[in-house]
Parts: sequence; structure tokens; C-alpha cells
Amino acid sequence: QIQWGGSEKKNDNDELPTISAAASFESAIMVAIPAADPMGEDTPKRSGKRNALKTSLKMSKMATGVRKGVAGLKSSRQQKINRKRTTSTDMLPSNAIHVRSSSRQKKSRYITSGSSDPPQEGLADSSFNPMLLIKTIPNAHKGPAWCALFSLNGRFLATGGEDGNVCIWAVSPKSKGMHPNSKTNRPEQGSSDDSVSEDESIESAAIGEDQNASAPPLHSTGAGPELATNLEIISSEPIRRFQDHTADVIDLSWSHTNFLLSASVDTIVRLYHHSKPGCLHLFKHADVVASVAFHPKDDRYFISGGLGKKLRMWDITDGRVKEWAQAPDVITAARFTLDGKYAVAGLFHGQVYFYDVNELKYYTQIHCRNRSGKHSRGKKVTGISFIRAERDDWLLKSKRESVPEDEGNSVNKDQSSTLRGRLTDTGKDVARKMTSSFRHEATREEALRYTDQMLVSTNDSRVRLYGLSDFCLVRKYKGHANYSMQIRARVSESGSHIACGSESGHVYVWETLDKNRQKKSNANVKVHQTNDKTKSFAHFEASKAPLPIVTDSAFFPSRSINEALLSSDQVFPFKLGMDRVDDDMSSAAILTLDYDGTMRVFLRKTCIDNILDAATPRGGMIT
Repeated sequence: QIQWGGSEKKNDNDELPTISAAASFESAIMVAIPAADPMGEDTPKRSGKRNALKTSLKMSKMATGVRKGVAGLKSSRQQKINRKRTTSTDMLPSNAIHVRSSSRQKKSRYITSGSSDPPQEGLADSSFNPMLLIKTIPNAHKGPAWCALFSLNGRFLATGGEDGNVCIWAVSPKSKGMHPNSKTNRPEQGSSDDSVSEDESIESAAIGEDQNASAPPLHSTGAGPELATNLEIISSEPIRRFQDHTADVIDLSWSHTNFLLSASVDTIVRLYHHSKPGCLHLFKHADVVASVAFHPKDDRYFISGGLGKKLRMWDITDGRVKEWAQAPDVITAARFTLDGKYAVAGLFHGQVYFYDVNELKYYTQIHCRNRSGKHSRGKKVTGISFIRAERDDWLLKSKRESVPEDEGNSVNKDQSSTLRGRLTDTGKDVARKMTSSFRHEATREEALRYTDQMLVSTNDSRVRLYGLSDFCLVRKYKGHANYSMQIRARVSESGSHIACGSESGHVYVWETLDKNRQKKSNANVKVHQTNDKTKSFAHFEASKAPLPIVTDSAFFPSRSINEALLSSDQVFPFKLGMDRVDDDMSSAAILTLDYDGTMRVFLRKTCIDNILDAATPRGGMIT
């Protein structure tokens, strides 16, 4: 008889107990070895038990190997990743900033035909990793720098800050195409305003001395030589520094003729031009002015709004208010639509009001808020911008069919009926009016395929995209922190990416293209709902201030990047046709401001790689 855990069992008919794969080598031996035969005879039962013993030993060894393998995977996985990173960082420039990405995304509800599976979720755009820190200008403003804005032709950059200064910087200063007159690169010796007091001159000199100080360095992931730091993308000093405001400058606006408006907490809006040394005109208000914007079609007019809860339209030639409208709450952002037909005002509790430019009559409104939670009442609107993008529910067939003559201008009846079915009577009227706002050369097909959209930033750490055809929410972007600052999101010139600062000291980048959208080649799928919450983003460190807050960020215009690259002979000592470079230059470089008054310029390394690749025989640039 064999003792199994203190109980007696007959050995004739009993089978061996199952050996656990996790049992140790010693326990397997104790369990599997039978009692010795007193007669010493090698019976068939005994030989069978020996075979079982060998099998159990093999199982034990296999289990031990599996355990060691799993433990080794867990312990060495990070080591392998670190070894790979160590190898890659040796090859990266020392001014490379690592870009982290997140691919979390809330699934949308889809009603499809031809496929029951929703589209796969996508990762954040990896083309931004890494970013090259190519220029740092410490103390661009004395104290926090609040706003930055490029001129419409990309030649200049205007910044405003807590010090009340309005600075104009030359973009691509070495480019003859951008600045044919070399005198615009540096202010003339006698160009200072005669009315500037002695104290202001001393303060300006002190600011110039502070610019020699160095900003806190960012954490770099590379160990190689720096790359593209000698790229002259922006002037090291402002070509103009206006010191007329007595309080913070919090908003700026450029006209097509390079006139500049500045809104300040001192209740005054001032008009400047980069070629003039002083203020050209001032427009007094009764309360703090939070936002100002030029009319996109007529430079004679602009709108302003602020704590007075009034949206005013000014005539610059007369210096007077032409029209005004009373808003229900404090105005924190004001802009015109792209066609200039509507003035848009963002309010303190998340409402966005649309006013017809003619007499500023109320048209409609949108409430930017969550449906539930602590932000359901709405938070302050911090920024408004507009883009023209392709509809998410536009599905183009692989083979484009010609339009029959008997159908007139109607294209894609199924698509138009789908859109029409989603709108109410009021929505249909709005869609008809907004569709007519397209350029006269636009066809009906373009009107169906493309639409104007509005990007709204709010203090609930959300960026919302609305379609102006039906004023419905298209997409919601999140990931950054914006709970109290006047941080606004900016869209690239091509409309492909969105950049926004954060109270965490990072810059966040989203793709405007919906990752969940079906491929255009799948013409059998009809998407009836693509509203989603996008958490897929890329972000990188952009501030090391004691209070790390990126107060503003903006994409460089594509023309500015092209001219800067072509005029930098030390970086690219060859004549290069930039139109043959396979890269979206409108998202190649990002400018940031922080709470310490430091200005930084970041450039995508992939942009440099694509340029160098295009300069090879494979790229067709060298014959």
C-alpha cells in the first residue's frame, strides 16, 4: 500500500495523481516514485511506474522552463526597450524632443451596410516624433506671453504679453521673397518714436539685456550633434516693439494689408503697422477688451468684445462704432466666419452666438458643454477659429461617374438625401444659406463634399469641432489641461492638424481627420453618425518655467517654412524645388509661448528627412 496524504488506497487499480505543471522538481519526485518491491522483482507495474516517472520529470522541466521564460519576458521586456531606445538616442540630435502619443478613442455608433464591423481605431500621428528644438528666445516678453499670431502672408509674427508690449518679429528674415527690403529685418537707428519717454527707453534697453539670459533647457532624448539650429526661421529680436499699452495684451488680429490690432486689459484697442514706429489709432472702450478681429473681406471694419457684454463693429476710417449687439454674457472670444457674413462671439459660460453682419442681428447659437458632469453648465470660451474641411460622411466612389445632364447640378443623390434627412426645416434653411456662401466658382459637388467648420476651445479642457452646415458637433478633442487660462487651439494651414497649449507645460497635437472614417474605396458603406470623442493625440514638452504653462501655440505657414529652408544655405546648400518634397509644410513647425515669456520654435525631424530624401537620385532632385 502507498500512503497518499495520510489515506490508504489500493495500488492495483489506482492511477497516478496528475502532476501540476507548476509543481517543483522535488515534489514531483516524491509523488511519482512508488514504494520499493520487497521481493526486488522488476514487475510490469514497476516498469510502467518508471515510465510515468520519466514523463512527470519531463513535464516538470517543461513547466520550469515556461515559468522562467514568462518571468524572463516580464523582466527583460523593458530592458530590451531601453536598449533599443539607447541605440536610437545615440543617432538622434541632442536637440530632439521626444513626442509621446496616446491612442485611446471612444468608439462611435455606426449604421453601415455591407459591413458589420466598425472601423479600426488609429494611433496618434507618429510623424511628429521627434520634434527638433531649433530656436529659443528667452524673455521675449517680461512676464507671461499671452498670444501669438502670424500675418496672413506669413511675413511677420506678432506677440503680446503681460508687460503690455506688442512685438513684431520677422519670419524667414533672410528670404528675399519674404523681405525684399533688407531694412525690414532690423529697426532703423532713428526709427524709434520721438514721443517715447526716457523711462520707457531704459525699460526697453533692460528687456534687450534680459534676452541674453538663457531659458531652462528642455529634456532631450538625443546624444548626437544638433540639427537645423542654424535655420533662420524667425528673427532673434523683434523688428518693432510697441509699448503703448499700460496693461496685458491678450488678443491680436492681422489684416490683409499687414495692419495689426491689439486688444488689452487697459480697455483700449490700438492699430499698428510694421512700417510705422508708433500707434496709428486707438479705439476706447468702457470695459476690458477680451478679443478683437479684422473683417476677412474688408479691412475697414473689425469687431471687439469684452466684459461690457457688447459686440461692437468698428469703422476704422471714421473711428466710430458702426453697429453693436448686446450679448447675454461676458464676451471672451470674437471672430468672423470665413466668408465674413457672420460675427461670432464666445461667451463666459460656453455659449457661441452668431450675428448677421448686417446690423449685427441675432442669427443662432451653440452651447459648448458636456451633457452631464461638473462641466454640464458650460465653461468659458477661450478661442474660436474656422477651417474648411472635407465632410466625414462624404464617400467617394472608386470610379468617378459623370453627372447626367438631365440632373442639372445635383450630384450624388443618395448622399444629399442622407444629409437632408438628418436636418430639420430650420436646419435645411441654414444649410441652404451656408452652402451659398461658397465661392462662385465652386461647384455643387464641392459644396456637398466640403464644408466650413468651427473650432471652439473652452475651459473644460475640451476642443470641439462644429459643422457650420447644420451647427452640430462633429468631434470633440481632449487630453490637454485648460481649466483657467486663455489657451486657444490653432489649426494648421491645410486643416490637417490641431495644436493647443496646456497648463501641464506640453503642446498637444490632434489630427482633424477622423480615424474611424471608412475608406473612400468602400462605396457600399454609409455612415450615418460619426460623432466621437477623440483621445488620440501626440504631445511633447514645451516649457520648463517655474509655472510650466504653454500659453499659446501656432503652426508656421507653409510659405514661411519653404522660404526659410530655401534661404538657409548652411542647412541645405543646394537649390531645391520644395514643391517636389512629399511633406505637409503647414504642420512642419510649431511656435510656442510660455508663462515665463519664452518663445520656442519646434520643427518635425521627419520634415528634414523628407527634404533630404527628395534631394537624392531616388527623389529625382539630382540628375
